[in-house]
Formats: sequence, C-alpha cells, structure tokens
Amino acid sequence: MRPLLRALEVLSVLELLSVLVLLVNLATVHAAGVSSALGPVHGALYLAVAVTALLGRGLLPRTRLLALVPVLGGVLTLVNVRHEARRTGTVARGGSAHAAWGRW
Repeated sequence: MRPLLRALEVLSVLELLSVLVLLVNLATVHAAGVSSALGPVHGALYLAVAVTALLGRGLLPRTRLLALVPVLGGVLTLVNVRHEARRTGTVARGGSAHAAWGRW
C-alpha cells in the first residue's frame, strides 16, 4: 500500500477510535477528565486526517471531501482509502487492504 494511503488508514482508525470513546463517555458516565484529555487528541487526529487528505497527491476528490465530514470523517476516509488501494492495485494478494496491514 502506498505510504500516503497507509498514513490515512492509520490516522482514520485512530480518529474513529477517539470519537467512539468520546461518544461512549458522553452516553455513560460523562467523566470530565476523559473529555478534557481526549477532546484535544480527537481534534488533532481529525485535523491530521483532513490535512493529509487535502494535501496528499493522487487521491480521489471524494476521499478529500469526505475526510472533512465531522464525526464520520474517520469511517468515510477509511472506506475510501481501502477503495483507492484496490483502485491503484496496491493491495496485497489477499485482495483486501486488511491483508496488507499485516505487512506493515
């Protein structure tokens, strides 16, 4: 997988995990410490995904635009990165981006 696609995939997964933890915290105990610690981390990950998608070369416009969608940006970027990996033929022989993950 191209380094740009791999970076976007990793950043998207981290951003998705951070938003899930924030939402679970909000729906359950709503601990202020979790929100104050993880909120800025999530914001930084969101910006990292957005900037990487906007400035990366050779990405589809759809990938660039959907990376900017708040809350769903991580999921949408992850789906589009895997689509682009299949499109460019940079996926491992197993046929999925997940199979290529193990070689990293």
